[in-house]
Amino acid sequence: MSGGKVKRKTLVAREDLVNRLGLMAKKHGYTLFRLVNEILELAIQAEEEGLNLRRIFEDSRTLKSAKQAGFILGLESLWYDMAELAYGKARRKAVKSWFEAGKWLAKRYATGDAEDPFEAFKNRLESFTWNAPELSIERSGKEVSIRIVSPRFPESYTVLYTAFLEGALEAFGYQVAEREVSRGNIRLKAVGRGDNE
Repeated sequence: MSGGKVKRKTLVAREDLVNRLGLMAKKHGYTLFRLVNEILELAIQAEEEGLNLRRIFEDSRTLKSAKQAGFILGLESLWYDMAELAYGKARRKAVKSWFEAGKWLAKRYATGDAEDPFEAFKNRLESFTWNAPELSIERSGKEVSIRIVSPRFPESYTVLYTAFLEGALEAFGYQVAEREVSRGNIRLKAVGRGDNE
């Protein structure tokens, strides 16, 4: 920026939003002018990089939720290698651990403050499972259908992830009625044992 005087231009915005921005600016020790310009610069930068501000915000919330739920980031190939080792050395114990992890995570949602705990779990699972190009979780009445396809999933990870899903379904009161699992392909159909609607 040159040392000359900065030209200003009037922007029109909703009064309630301007008032809230004013409070935010004060809280962070900014002037309203500085905060508005910083927001505009970020919006322009996002646009220039082909990014969507709302999507950036949603992704940030997803990462925050993942962290709060006990997830950590790791290399996909390393994760698959660890799954392969655990599955090869102690298959039953590995499957049980993943099943219990699924139950534990689902119970966190079931006892949380979400209006529809299953829907909240489903939405987060869809967000967290970015290593699967095809993931579908459908709920209709007392039935839930899950379909996951990923050519990168080794057999061990496919089996373990299936156990995780089955543990979650059990915690939500569903019983698996149909199961089709092969390397990189998971299809589950579960039926509610009680009132899951």
